[in-house]
Amino acid sequence: MPILSVNGVGKDFGDVMVLDDVTFELQPGERVGLIGDNGTGKTTLFKIISGEYRADRGSVHITPSARVGVLDQIPNYPAGTTVEMVLREAFKRLDDMAARMRELEKAMADGDERAMREYSALETEYASSGGYDTEVNLSKVANGLDITPMLGEQWEKLSGGERTRINLARMVLTDVDLMLLDEPTNHLDIQSTEWLEDYLSTFKGAVLIISHDRYFLDRSVTRIIEVEAHTTKSWQGNYSAFLRQKEEYIKAAEAQLAKIEKKTKQLEEAAKRIRLWAFMGSDWMVRQAQSIEKRIERIKATAPVIVKQGKNLRATFGSTRRSGEDVLSVTGLRKSFGDRTLFSEVELEIKKDDRVGLIGANGAGKTTLLNILLGKLPQDEGVVRWGAGVKIAYLPQHVSFEYEHTTVVDSVARSLNVSESRAREILGPFNFRGEDVFKNIDTLSGGEKSRLRLCILMQGGVNVLILDEPTNHLDIRSREWLENALEQFDGTLLLVSHDRYFLEKFATRIWSVEQGGIIDFDGGYGEYRVVSEELRRTRESNAPIKQPEKKPEPKKEAEPQQKRSRETDALRKKVPIIEQRISRLEAHIKEIDEWLCEAATDHIKLGELLNEREDTEHRVDELMREWEEIMERLGE
Repeated sequence: MPILSVNGVGKDFGDVMVLDDVTFELQPGERVGLIGDNGTGKTTLFKIISGEYRADRGSVHITPSARVGVLDQIPNYPAGTTVEMVLREAFKRLDDMAARMRELEKAMADGDERAMREYSALETEYASSGGYDTEVNLSKVANGLDITPMLGEQWEKLSGGERTRINLARMVLTDVDLMLLDEPTNHLDIQSTEWLEDYLSTFKGAVLIISHDRYFLDRSVTRIIEVEAHTTKSWQGNYSAFLRQKEEYIKAAEAQLAKIEKKTKQLEEAAKRIRLWAFMGSDWMVRQAQSIEKRIERIKATAPVIVKQGKNLRATFGSTRRSGEDVLSVTGLRKSFGDRTLFSEVELEIKKDDRVGLIGANGAGKTTLLNILLGKLPQDEGVVRWGAGVKIAYLPQHVSFEYEHTTVVDSVARSLNVSESRAREILGPFNFRGEDVFKNIDTLSGGEKSRLRLCILMQGGVNVLILDEPTNHLDIRSREWLENALEQFDGTLLLVSHDRYFLEKFATRIWSVEQGGIIDFDGGYGEYRVVSEELRRTRESNAPIKQPEKKPEPKKEAEPQQKRSRETDALRKKVPIIEQRISRLEAHIKEIDEWLCEAATDHIKLGELLNEREDTEHRVDELMREWEEIMERLGE
């Protein structure tokens, strides 16, 4: 029997339809991900299920005895309420049971048999609900979600993100039967997110999760419900399985639509001919034409719906100036606040074209490190040295603009000193098109502001891009757009992120801030995860942090043939990377040729473009020589 049934639910706000004919069920023990673009109605659906909103059509049924927990409903508490007091609210039902058991114990002392029977049943329920393990459970959850240091803090002084994290912990401790989680990983670091994944894997109740965290969805859910075109469609499996099924569905639907279009065209031509003959006075012909037209309507009604996603535009960046091989050097870096040392004796470096993922627990010092590298905060000891020719662009987690009341197009025109028409050309590939360019900046979402800032930053010859939590609050489509944009960036990246999917796609090096130091791991996030368990064991034993090896050194006794095989594999992996870079540079040369035509009367701009074209051709020649050398070695 389902714990949750949603039947034909619809919701309108004024004349705007948000949801229509939404139908699905949730069985006990199921973990289901609810996905869709921002604004499609996911949170509205949550509010209808939780009873905060009333549905205009349809019904929602939850098993009467089920206890429901909703993450986005954060309660208010009186002044002076501490975090520990909030968490202990989760045990109210158990505390009431314990109080009743104490009352029954007094009656049992007087020989009351009914009290004995009630006590026996109540004690069994109390034990099975974890009544004797509340302190252990509180400690486990507080440690897992990194709340232990906050237990004595007052609720009213916490940030919104901290309150959300504590509310999640309270819900976990409450032992509910149905969880409704709205973006549960938004305010969690990687370690806390992994703890939540482990918890959900053993949770006996049902879970419905709104999330844009693709890695979390892959590890946590067994079914995907997609909200699209005002309704929902269910897909079995995790997020990766959903992607494969959706792609196959679209291909099949497009093929079916092509057949339907061909068939309806034939029938429409037949109906026209019969209508023409019917003018000669044949009633039978009229009925035949009407029958064919009704058949066309029935065929069209069965056609699959494919939601148009719009053009897959790619962001175009201004020319990337070449930096030196040594981009950043950090030696002997130390930073403390009072008695607390965030990190000391830090030695780091970034080379040209490196893509570094900076990770660590909340409060570990990631933002402090960024501010030191950017010169916004002084270090206690050590030297930070940026290399020759480095030009940095920094995209902070929370973007603001000096002139919030100007339009998007005016902001770009002013910042880049270009005409409105040129500003619109620049904005197009960054998904600002049509009327969007005339929106005031203060009406944009956080994700849109980040996209606008990135658009402006990337027109100035930047070769080092530093991003602080760039995917926070972006829906999946916007995250994919950002990833497509960054794939076009031919420079050095430093990424601060808890988005493991994003890190795995881009990071070729991991910096992990932890235990008073920074681990510099030469490899991607997936490789880093393989060794993370060993790092945890190192921390637990209080042993000094050691640099984990990406791969073990080849044994001396390894056969020459094995060594050649490893070298060949490495060269083969390098070929498509070089080919992709050559392709991007050749496309950029074509762009420069178009700009040369536009700048024919501006000798200064013309000279700059010719120099840029020459530099780009030189880089293509270098990559071609490298490609030819690799192909010769592979052909040996």
